[in-house]
Amino acid sequence: MTDPLSVLIIGCGNIAGGYDEAGDNKAIRSHAGAYRNDDRFHISACIDPDENRLDEFMTRWKVPVGFPHLAACKAAGHSFDVASVCVPTAHHGEVLLELVNMPLRAVLAEKPLTGDITQSRQIVEAYAAACRPLAVNFLRRFDPVMATLRSELENGEWGRLQSASAYYAKGVINCGSHAIDLLQYFFGSLRPISVSEVINDYQLSDPTLSARLETWDGAPVQLVGCDSRMYFPFEIDLVMEKGRISLEDLGSRVRRRSVRPHPVFLNQSTLDDGVWMDTQLPITLANAVGEIYEHVTNAKPLASDGVSALATEEVCAALLAMVGKQNEGGSR
Repeated sequence: MTDPLSVLIIGCGNIAGGYDEAGDNKAIRSHAGAYRNDDRFHISACIDPDENRLDEFMTRWKVPVGFPHLAACKAAGHSFDVASVCVPTAHHGEVLLELVNMPLRAVLAEKPLTGDITQSRQIVEAYAAACRPLAVNFLRRFDPVMATLRSELENGEWGRLQSASAYYAKGVINCGSHAIDLLQYFFGSLRPISVSEVINDYQLSDPTLSARLETWDGAPVQLVGCDSRMYFPFEIDLVMEKGRISLEDLGSRVRRRSVRPHPVFLNQSTLDDGVWMDTQLPITLANAVGEIYEHVTNAKPLASDGVSALATEEVCAALLAMVGKQNEGGSR
């Protein structure tokens, strides 16, 4: 058996390991949880400026070496195969740019790349120039159920898209990007048309937007912003020529409904009750690190990489720019 890939985890917060420290064993919610679940990896070191949190993380996940910052890690002369970027979004850019010059075989970053579209473009260009694989954790792309659905859509099994609606809350970059990314995974590039409503339920720099978009061939897409202070929704509804597909419960369940004759109104078609199935949302991070292993060792393409993540961030940036223009117009 080959030696496991060595992993450096940068940032020791919830997505790094905390979610699995506090949770049960029904899901894999963190990077450390995913790596520890896969014996093809070994967490060799971690980084966090909070000394207490660093110690807790090292103890909980049995990490042999810890550092307060990336410079100290580099100065110690350690080398790694894979790095996971789990720092707050505001620090993604500086960390990713530092990592591009390290002799890593792959980097896994939390989404978004940076939240600053200019810096995100710079990072994607730098990683391409360095031939450094960059995976981005838009987790639903790592779900085999979503991959199967995408194949069905591409093969025409559901016919043409009539319309799509996506419901989300807590920021267009923070959470709306998941819906935009999944829709672009299914249907290709989306074109922003207009923004109709703004809800400040997360951060003022990342409002929750309701917007109208179009697919490349003109199918309408509605992005519906909701208020997370009421509850947190994430659902997507695809009205196709040959049926209807709904993603519910944060995308953990899919309902597929097919066209059938209406039992009462003759000469009318309707939809059946459909079939529900669970997705692999609870273990998508495990799937993500597994895909990274296959990419590093067998050159399997990544379902979510810097290029696809940048395309999603471009749409978010365009929507936010529309809000900015509306605000300028209203202040005149």
